[in-house]
Amino acid sequence: MGTKIFYFSSTGNSLYVAKRLKEKIENCELVSIPKAYNENMFDYNCEKAIIIFPLHCFGLPIIVENFISKLKLNRDAYVFAVQITGGGSSRNSFIEIDEALGNNNPKLSNKIEIKYISNYIKAGKNPTAERAQVALDNNEWKVDKLIQLIKEKQVDEISKNKNPVYSTFYKIWRDKYKNKDKKFNVNDDCIGCKVCEKICPVNNIELKENKPVWKGNCTDCMACINNCPRNAINIGKSTIKKNRYKNPYIKLEELL
Repeated sequence: MGTKIFYFSSTGNSLYVAKRLKEKIENCELVSIPKAYNENMFDYNCEKAIIIFPLHCFGLPIIVENFISKLKLNRDAYVFAVQITGGGSSRNSFIEIDEALGNNNPKLSNKIEIKYISNYIKAGKNPTAERAQVALDNNEWKVDKLIQLIKEKQVDEISKNKNPVYSTFYKIWRDKYKNKDKKFNVNDDCIGCKVCEKICPVNNIELKENKPVWKGNCTDCMACINNCPRNAINIGKSTIKKNRYKNPYIKLEELL
């Protein structure tokens, strides 16, 4: 049956960890969550199911929650969650995975959190390439620990109590803050390459007159702005002078 690694990665950190796992775990397959979701692929027969995702506003990315709620695994599967953060921390997302798995799937067996750097250019500055590299190097020990936990199918108790403050922030962000792409815009450096259209996990971008248009269903992942090859996308005027970020070990083509 092997291992399935389900990942969501907008700028490469989650995919980087997924690829590191695949190198060390036999009979392993990578599954892009957005691709599987958009193609209605939810049934998987596997011994181990690894879910890798970035932390979004103290909880699960919207598309990850939607995917897991439709996921169908064999009841004896070992389920492991890997949360990638930019410095923040929250146990709520692990509880949300258990809730989304429901009663017909196995529950989460174990979890780990790996802190790299944030790509959330909307709220702060992205790191320099040097700082990003240091963050990756400093966490290699944790990736090695993760590999060992999965190989040994170690189990750890999952908390049942969410942080109520984080839950409130998350609910407002997910349900009330609907126009997450309201201030997105593109300048004259745009060449109409369609990278933004292709990389959006929820098909929220389409090109009109060779320029991207955001349709109001943004998942707030920052994939389009960080991966634009010409840095032509901005959020209002606040991001014009900010660095963009992509994991240095991941090629753009791997994210499309």
